[in-house]
Amino acid sequence: MKDEMENMKNTMPIILEFTEGKAENYFKAVHDYFGGELKADSYYFKRGATLIHGTSLQLTEGIELSIIDAIHTEALKMVRVPDNNPDYYHLVIIHTGKYTQSFEQELLKLEADSTKGIFIYNGMFPLEAEFPANTPYKAITFKFHKACLEDLIPEAAAMFKTMYPSDEGIAYHIPTTNKVNQLADDILSYQKGIYGAKAMIKARAFEAFVIIMKIMEQMTDDELHGLHIDDYNRLMRIKKHLLDSLTDTINVEAIAEEFAISVSKLNRDFKALFDMTIYKFYTRAKMDEAYRRLQTGNYSVAEVGYDLGYSSLPKFSEMFKKVKGINPKDVIAL
Repeated sequence: MKDEMENMKNTMPIILEFTEGKAENYFKAVHDYFGGELKADSYYFKRGATLIHGTSLQLTEGIELSIIDAIHTEALKMVRVPDNNPDYYHLVIIHTGKYTQSFEQELLKLEADSTKGIFIYNGMFPLEAEFPANTPYKAITFKFHKACLEDLIPEAAAMFKTMYPSDEGIAYHIPTTNKVNQLADDILSYQKGIYGAKAMIKARAFEAFVIIMKIMEQMTDDELHGLHIDDYNRLMRIKKHLLDSLTDTINVEAIAEEFAISVSKLNRDFKALFDMTIYKFYTRAKMDEAYRRLQTGNYSVAEVGYDLGYSSLPKFSEMFKKVKGINPKDVIAL
């Protein structure tokens, strides 16, 4: 009973609300709840297993970089109120951890529920970011004004006009690359302190920023697919539908009809946000749920496999091993 109460505590998120904008808004919201050391360009808190380290610096006029390295024993839900500035953009590189963007969804500790890679949105796009307990999270965020981007990288001006043709809230999710990941590794490492750390961070940040702009420039219209607020909200409802149907089977055509969307747009939007097909997402979600149940020790492999819709236990075990890298029977013994 004590363990169940502790698990419940860890899955009920602390809700922190702040206006979208500069990193200082984020740091202040966290400081108001946790306390710790808050400075104009940094935040630091350490207590027990909880560690939150944030740093921000001005790369150039109108372009800010923020670095977050955190792990906390309680789940967090960051409610971001739009700043209603359509020309102020946020580009987030998710380096480590599980990170879920949503509107009104419960926190679900599922790997398949993570939005990973690079996430770009403007100040008109309302978001709630959810961070599970006891899960390391590391991210690097560029916050920049449209005019400042055009001054720094004039070649990107036409692309951003195409991506954001109006003042409407639009978000994009693109996969990261090995080079961007390497630069993010360096930035996070330098945050811990080396000689000339600020200069080294700026150098790596500028390089990563330019590479990302070039990646987007080279993507086709289908690959660089923007999600409007209505699209995003619909995907959140579809995601919830999938996660509520883990004991069933799914049919993409039926889902498209239920949510009044074409199959092609459904597949394109889903891939744009989650970087995987609906079927792959659904399979991973099933395996995440299977792992969670097996880890409790209250279910046998057969019970879990059959309950999650598998008529063949060998097929269930094969898929579990493929997704999780471990045999289901070995999870019970952990």
